[in-house]
Amino acid sequence: DGEREAVADGGHATHGSDDPPVVQNNGSAAGPFELLVQGFGRPKYSEFDPTLLVFLTFPLMFGFMIGDVGYGVLYAAIGAFLYSRYDGTFRELGAVALWAGGFTILFGIYFGIDVFGYHAYQLLPGDVHWPVDGKGLSPADIDWALSFLVASVLFGLAHLNVGHVLSFVSNYQQHDLKHALYEGGSWLLILNGAWIWIFSQHLPGPKPDFLFESFSILTFGAVSFAGFPVAVGYAAIAAIALGVVLLAIGEPPELAEVLSPIVNVISYARIMAVLLAKGGMALAVNLLAFGAYIDESGEGSFHFIFSADYLEYVQSHPGDYELVFAGMTTAFDPASVGAVGVLALVGGILVAVVGHIVVLALGITSAGIQAVRLEYVEFFGNFYEGGGDSYLPFGYDRQYTTDE
Repeated sequence: DGEREAVADGGHATHGSDDPPVVQNNGSAAGPFELLVQGFGRPKYSEFDPTLLVFLTFPLMFGFMIGDVGYGVLYAAIGAFLYSRYDGTFRELGAVALWAGGFTILFGIYFGIDVFGYHAYQLLPGDVHWPVDGKGLSPADIDWALSFLVASVLFGLAHLNVGHVLSFVSNYQQHDLKHALYEGGSWLLILNGAWIWIFSQHLPGPKPDFLFESFSILTFGAVSFAGFPVAVGYAAIAAIALGVVLLAIGEPPELAEVLSPIVNVISYARIMAVLLAKGGMALAVNLLAFGAYIDESGEGSFHFIFSADYLEYVQSHPGDYELVFAGMTTAFDPASVGAVGVLALVGGILVAVVGHIVVLALGITSAGIQAVRLEYVEFFGNFYEGGGDSYLPFGYDRQYTTDE
């Protein structure tokens, strides 16, 4: 018999994706945040792994939205429990909670050593003036609420810039400079052009003053910003026009989304909204339990009462203090009212405990979900697809048995 030569048809067979599987390795600090990234989708082999960026931004957003030392300690305690008692997913959740709790504590200190809605800096000896006295909940600090809105928008602008830069780099690496300009550069020009124009003095009429005044408030007077000059405003309009032209040439269907750079940045205003909502809930709990008054001399600052004697003092000085609510624990003195006072005291304590537990739980479902949404929708939507395959080895190193 003659020798036969095997001949291939030039085709190939494959099962699933042709992309290589992916192993994520982000170190001990950022590694647990792979859990949040994988909730959207494991990165493909050709994609940038955004875990480190999520590690840098998720705890920051979460901590700012809650901003309370008391809640932060409890979040960190829950995280420490999960981290030390469990393995796998629960251990990773524990690490994420530890970071989130830590930043919640830091921002709680920033907001006047806020402990379950109470400004604990007032307990410090001497006449201490805290730079950030509140979250914008009382008439006295409404300017802070508007400033936190501007801060949220500026954070969103920076966050989205990172996403579009990553889109530019990815398109350049996988295609060429032309694709990078069309798909990444166009959005960078539109995004920054639009917001530089908003913060410019060109057509100042419809632009609220707090857009510019907030810079001085947020920096405690160190930075005074009256807006970019009119010439910069015109340059920003030119950048927008150039970005739209690039987008029309490279991705015409995307023109329908040309306003998304403005809308997506405004979406970060939810950070300020959750901050006010959670602060307002804690204020309401303390108001019901302990009572509060407004200090007329302090331009409308809220103060909690805590004792029946102090309530009597507030009521006896109507010209200086405006009573908001007497409080369940302070309205009835158990020593003089008897059983009614005892019931009111117990009821007030229950309101405080249960109320703050509810706020604690809602903090996870509101601040946590909103931070994840900003990561997934606004941030990942610019550069990240996910859908990669996990690396599953055929074998593994034995640890507790030997191969005879």
